[in-house]
Amino acid sequence: MSTSKTSSAGTVSTDAATGKPPKTVFPEPVQFDLNSYRCPRCQTTMAAESYGPCQNCVAELKATQRGEATGEIAAAYEPKMNVTPNAVALKDD
Repeated sequence: MSTSKTSSAGTVSTDAATGKPPKTVFPEPVQFDLNSYRCPRCQTTMAAESYGPCQNCVAELKATQRGEATGEIAAAYEPKMNVTPNAVALKDD
């Protein structure tokens, strides 16, 4: 037999014998079918070994989003004047 209690959070259904709320039942997760799914970018139906965009979208993304190498070398790290090295780094052996 179950009873209901009203609290500031709302009505809570409990089991009269134990005083605990009923167990939450979660639905079984739906398995994703890779044999036929829609491309997340262009919505064409496709099949692949893993989820992702279709080959046409991959080619388009590679062509439009590829960065060009400039050949510049990153500058050496120079600490700011207000940064002080810690005692372990300065310790002489």
